[in-house]
Amino acid sequence: MRAALNAVLLAALGAMAAGCSIDTAIPGRATKIVPATLYDPCTLPDDALHAIGVDPASTAPDFFGVQSEGWEVCAWEADWYFVTVAATDVTVEEFRARPKNTDFRSVVVGARDAYSFRSIYKSEQALCDLAYPSARGTLLIRASAKGTERGREEGLPEDPCAVTLRTAITLDPYIPD
Repeated sequence: MRAALNAVLLAALGAMAAGCSIDTAIPGRATKIVPATLYDPCTLPDDALHAIGVDPASTAPDFFGVQSEGWEVCAWEADWYFVTVAATDVTVEEFRARPKNTDFRSVVVGARDAYSFRSIYKSEQALCDLAYPSARGTLLIRASAKGTERGREEGLPEDPCAVTLRTAITLDPYIPD
């Protein structure tokens, strides 16, 4: 049995070394196309960050300093909220299929079709996401209120979805097609 397994592995490695590829797709399932390089939102220029009302000096890359495979993330701080911009290999369709995402609304960002959405969790009601595909991954923009949940319940200066849409429109010229 072990000899047969070794023979199969050697044949597969030999085929790959010879320039052949092995199709690992499952019949009947869509193949996900992942861009070679995801867009790095930390490269947004300071003037773009000032235009969306965040402090460029507050740049926080990754997820609280932790790199996550399939994501390029950067966040900034504004007066009462945080803005997070991420590029990911997660498609818009995958975001739509996640049971925790709800309240999808079609919006337009420049010439792009995008979707604004929220989370079903009460603890996340003071945030809003917006997603659309680009040439370098799906772009996800999030506005989330600062403070505790109690502070959030007392009212926000503005709907996070309005902040997210305004941010996406302002940053659109800097995002790859």
